[in-house]
Amino acid sequence: MDSYTRRGFIRRSMEGAAALGLSVAGKPSPLAAASHNLVPQGTPNPAQSGPARPAKLEVTRDVVRKQFTGVGFHTEMFLDSSTDDFFKQVTAKRWRELNPRFARMWHSWAPGKPGTRDPQALDALARQLLYMKENSNTVAYVTTSGLKDTVSKEDNLAYARAVVDDLEYLRNKGATNLKYYCCTNELSLDEWASLHNDLPRFQQYQQYIYNEITRRGLEIKLLATDASPISYWGTIEWAAQHMDDITGVYGGHHYINRHAPDDLAFYDWFKGKCEWAVGIARAKGKDFILGEFGPAQYQVLKYGIRWDTCKYFGTAREPLAGLQLAEAAIAAVNAGVYGMGYWTFMDYPDEKGRGYINHWGTFKWMTNDAVTRAPYYSYGLLTKFFRGPATVFRVNTGDEMLRAAALQHDEEGTWSIAVVNRERREVPLTISLPGSNRATAFRKYVYSAQNVPVTEDGDLQEPEGKVALHGNELTDTLKTSSLTLYTTAYDDEPPAPVKGLEVKRIHDTRLAGWPTAANLVKWTPSTATDLCYYRVYHHGVRIGSTVANEFVDAGPTVGSQSGYSVVAVDRSGNASQS
Repeated sequence: MDSYTRRGFIRRSMEGAAALGLSVAGKPSPLAAASHNLVPQGTPNPAQSGPARPAKLEVTRDVVRKQFTGVGFHTEMFLDSSTDDFFKQVTAKRWRELNPRFARMWHSWAPGKPGTRDPQALDALARQLLYMKENSNTVAYVTTSGLKDTVSKEDNLAYARAVVDDLEYLRNKGATNLKYYCCTNELSLDEWASLHNDLPRFQQYQQYIYNEITRRGLEIKLLATDASPISYWGTIEWAAQHMDDITGVYGGHHYINRHAPDDLAFYDWFKGKCEWAVGIARAKGKDFILGEFGPAQYQVLKYGIRWDTCKYFGTAREPLAGLQLAEAAIAAVNAGVYGMGYWTFMDYPDEKGRGYINHWGTFKWMTNDAVTRAPYYSYGLLTKFFRGPATVFRVNTGDEMLRAAALQHDEEGTWSIAVVNRERREVPLTISLPGSNRATAFRKYVYSAQNVPVTEDGDLQEPEGKVALHGNELTDTLKTSSLTLYTTAYDDEPPAPVKGLEVKRIHDTRLAGWPTAANLVKWTPSTATDLCYYRVYHHGVRIGSTVANEFVDAGPTVGSQSGYSVVAVDRSGNASQS
């Protein structure tokens, strides 16, 4: 994406945000306020007069779960569909900043030929797994998107060998972060979820694959049952009773179709369902993965193409959907899930012949300027700071309008605490932590459904400041209808200034037949061990971001080779001097 397009992206991100009711440059939007003022369902609307009652959250010593893996995504990076620039300047940059520890991905066969390897798709999956392993230490779960309809024992054996051939190929490529596999998405065979009515056949597929994995000694566990929605989670109980010997982990999906974004009954309901599934898995000494989830679905035939997206995207309720998504993640964390993946990290490409539109991403595809959506700034905070390995502790809120989760990162001993305030007013808050703690100030990040913090170039929002820890308590005020994240998982030391900046005039030949004048900006790679990405400026105006140490500016200002500067940004969000 050249700098002219990037400038357009930044401008259109802001304009699009305003149109959707998000905040722009810190200004509240009337549409966001209208969304916020909807009367919640399921619980009486709280009184609006007078100050809110002070709340106290107690992070207890009670362990919900050890070795929590993380909040993450179903992720397709579409390495064969995007340009190299888009990957470096958008996909990779945002993945590194959101830093998810858990991911779910597709394994696919040659088009129309289940059981036949697709070398290009398999290689792309390998590259994606390796990128995640090297850049975010992401634990991966893979499921096949097209299950072959086998008719004999020989077919089953051959199909199992084909599956494990591909899994072994990925592991041999170095993708040792591939830990879990399921033979089919959401129990689908000929039609969606058709194996829900034939679980012995699902068991048969998994058994043959298990036998082959075991024979080859691959360290990959099978997942059962990948069912969706919660009304199909009874299949997990069946699997625990009939195929636990070949099952390494349990998992299911859910979309929040029956609870509006302002439904206050949703949190307790969803937490209870996740606790039920976790309980089944734990009774067998196993974990439970929430493999795919999201707000309400919008599925319709439109313009002769099937559309699949969140029904609230592009509406005044998008900010509240972002808040509900964070609420769902907090419920799952408190229920003791192992890991979870929101559908999806980014939109699918609108490619001719794909047959459907899939617009679920926290940001849009390249041809739609990669504009961020509200969940990027709510759920993204959780992927960044609720990552494992970590220990989750029980939180007592004493307030039915607050939902909170807390974890301590196992390696650093740092804390991250997330609090959703469903009150329609500010709430004074005190949080107490167990035992004696270092007097480290917590950074405070805020997502407000009334004032979504849309940022330039899709950066996560800056912290609103720090909250000091006095003894074992911190005191603050929660904004109305908000997610507030407190963390000590940061440092204050910015990277060293970028050195070796060079600008050279080139003929940009990336697009065949369209050579154009451009400036190639290069610099010496930063030596910061926690480098995240670079921001590129021209005369003080930001023209892009990248994970590479070069940037091609083919915008309208290429007549000048002066005025460029580059800033390095680390994982804590600290920026170097320009």
